[in-house]
Formats: sequence, C-alpha cells, structure tokens
Amino acid sequence: MADVDDRFAFPSTGLPSRRVHVITYGCQMNVFDTRRMLQVLRPLGYEETDDMTMADLILLNTCSVREKPEQKVIGTITRLKPLKEARPGLVLGIGGCVGQQHGKALLDRLPYLDLVFGPDNIRDLPDMLASVEKGRQVGNTRRMKRKDYEFVAVEARAEAGPTAFLTIIKGCDKVCAFCIVPHVRGREISKPPDQVVHEVEALVARGVREVTLLGQNVNSYGKDRPSEGDFADLLARVSAVPGLARLRFVTSHPADADRRMMECFRRLPNLAEYLHLPIQSASDTVLKRMRRGYTVAEYLLKIEMARDACPDIALSTDFIVGFPGETREDFDRSMALIEKVRFDIIFSFKYSPRPRTRAVRMEDDVPENEKADRLQALQDLQDRIMVSRMERFLGRVEEVLVEGASRARDFEWMGRTRTNRVVNFPTSPAGAVKPGDLVGVRIEEVKAHSLRGRVEEDAGL
Repeated sequence: MADVDDRFAFPSTGLPSRRVHVITYGCQMNVFDTRRMLQVLRPLGYEETDDMTMADLILLNTCSVREKPEQKVIGTITRLKPLKEARPGLVLGIGGCVGQQHGKALLDRLPYLDLVFGPDNIRDLPDMLASVEKGRQVGNTRRMKRKDYEFVAVEARAEAGPTAFLTIIKGCDKVCAFCIVPHVRGREISKPPDQVVHEVEALVARGVREVTLLGQNVNSYGKDRPSEGDFADLLARVSAVPGLARLRFVTSHPADADRRMMECFRRLPNLAEYLHLPIQSASDTVLKRMRRGYTVAEYLLKIEMARDACPDIALSTDFIVGFPGETREDFDRSMALIEKVRFDIIFSFKYSPRPRTRAVRMEDDVPENEKADRLQALQDLQDRIMVSRMERFLGRVEEVLVEGASRARDFEWMGRTRTNRVVNFPTSPAGAVKPGDLVGVRIEEVKAHSLRGRVEEDAGL
C-alpha cells in the first residue's frame, strides 16, 4: 500500500514549510501508524506531499510479516539513493516492522540512510530528526515496557473522511511458529477503554461515520487490564457512541474469539456483518506445529457461533500453504474446509521463513513449485466460491456508506456494504449524495470483486 490519503489539512503552524512523503506497506495498523507519524511531524512544519521528488523527508513505514514486502522495502530505499545524492539535505528513514527487526544494521548496510525506528518510537520522531539535522545517523528501536507504554493520542482533525482506523491494542502474546509480529511489535498492550471511547467520540464529532478497531489480536483486548472489561465490553461501549453509523474490527484470533464477542453481532445494531478469522491451515497436525492453539473442530465451532448470531455475516480468513511438514493430505483438508465454510474472502500466501521465529528452525521441506501449485489451486477454488457468494447480492438493496469518488468510472461514487463489499454507483444530482451518507443501492451487476448498482431513492436509510 503506498501513499497515505490526503486527510491532513491542518492550519499553518507558522514554522518554515517542509514536505514529507510517506510510503506505507502492510496492514491497516501501518496505515494508522503512518497517520500518527504525520501527526507528530505537523508541529515541526511538515506538510504531506504526494511527490517524493519535492520532499525534504521520505519515510518508509514497513512490514516484515512476509519476506516479499521486506524485499520491496530494500528495493525502494535503494532506488532512492540517486535522489539522496542529488539532494544531500533529503532525509531518508525506515520505520515500522523492518526498522524494528533490523535496527542499526540497516544504517551499516545503507550508509545513505539517515534514520531507523520501530513502531514504538513514533512519538520520538521530532528528537530523532533533530539529531539527524546535526549530521548523525539515528537508530531508535527501543521497546517500551508494558507499564511505561503510551499510545500516541489520536487527533481527530487528522481523520477528515467518513471512515477511520483506530488501534486499540498493540503487539501479540501468541508467538505462532511462523509469525514475526511478537518480535517486532512486542507484547500485547491494551489502550485504556476510556481513551478509546473518547477518541471515537472525537472522530464522530469530526464527521467520521465508520470506525474500524485495530489490533494484531484485537479480541485479546483487555486481558492486561482485567478490571476494565474485555473486548465484548469495549465493543458495546464504542457502539453506543452517538452518531457512529458503523463499527468494524480486525484481526481476530480464533483462540480468543468467544461467544460473548460473537453475540455482539446480534446485539449491536451498528456492528457491521463482517468477521476476519484466520485459520492458516485445516490440518490439526499443521496447526499444532504452527502453535495456533486450536483444532479444526474448535475453529468450525467459532464459525457456527458467528453464523448463528448473524446468518448473513461475511467471513474472511487467511491460509498459509507449504508450511514445513505440510503433506498433500494436509493441504487437501484445507481445500475441503474451504468448500465446507464457503468464505467470502481468503487471503492466501506461500510460507516463507522469517527470522527469530520457531519455524525458521524447521526444515522448509515443501518445494517452491509445489507451494506455488497449492496456492494456485486454493485461489482457483476460492474464486469459484466467491462468484457464488457475490451472486446473493444481485437484486438486493444494500446499505452503502459513501466513501468518495469511484476509481472504476468517472461520475460514480464508491462505498461499502455492511459486509465490506465495494459498491460503485452513478452520482445523483449535485448535492444529493455526498461522502459520509448512508444510501440504499439496488445491486444490478456483480463483478469479480465489487458490485454496481443505483441509488434506491425510497430505501428509507
């Protein structure tokens, strides 16, 4: 994902104008972190620019969950070397998970790099840049202890659109065998619930209609603050914020997805009907080797709970193919589960070893061509299932939150259904529909990954 959107139109600080360009890789939490970077840079006089050749500061907010995104980061920063040589005053920095993973070693490897920092160090950016201006390379990947950690307070004016992300918990305590997140994001730390509610209230007051609560393991929220309620309690409090039209959350871990959380889909009217619940494999043998903490039967029980609470819920999941020791029979079990559950969306990847994980010590014994074949077969199956899942929308009137202009065609709006499907529809007379509106759209066409329709004037939304 590149180039954060243009939601940072703050008043002038009176400081000399400087320009910053941020390239964001990875998950929604990185998008959220990018906004916090821009937020702490604003008092220094930095304005965001889409043109990196005009920037005084270029930051790469990075992801190291898989090998390929990490390689893209190194490729990008290497391509920026000529720009740095042409403009010696340009400051180049790598933040996020790659910064945390490699730390000061990146400064040794890339001597033209000025700055390396981790996810915990965003609030320190002003001090780090002050050191860079004195001619020093700076590497700051200091991990804060749970008792000392403070979330960067969200400034609602940085979220001027109708939708917003909000991190409520950082880190992960699960330590799955394949996952680098606990090593780069640290232990789970929950944001105080009063702070979460206050930030949601401020966002809604600013015009945000939909908030997505974020965490590497979002439904583990509150385990480090047991006297202040669990995730289901937080969902109920946030749902009750006046003016909040929709509430979403990602990502859930099946081991922590309990009945109280699932019942929220039945009880909370603005909780959107979408659940991302990564399974990774449908072989108990592989799941045990992955250290996932549940069996296939237990996972299917969670799916049953979700569909009991909300029959039309859209389900998405993750699969890793070719994990060490995965046999063809293991993979066939995954294919059978996909047929059984019929997910709306699957995010699927070939296994790649990540440093500091338990799996990196296992023999990577599935050949690359076999991984590729399995991945293709899984994706082909899901494509067929997704077509049939999408067809259920044809002819229905769907509640759509208008997000902005469509990228598909001129003179169209784009929005999302409660089940998180993109809908494109023609613009109505000037002023009749605007971003942030909830409109009823009758679906007239089903595309591979999106829907198209027309506003139903008497939908009653």
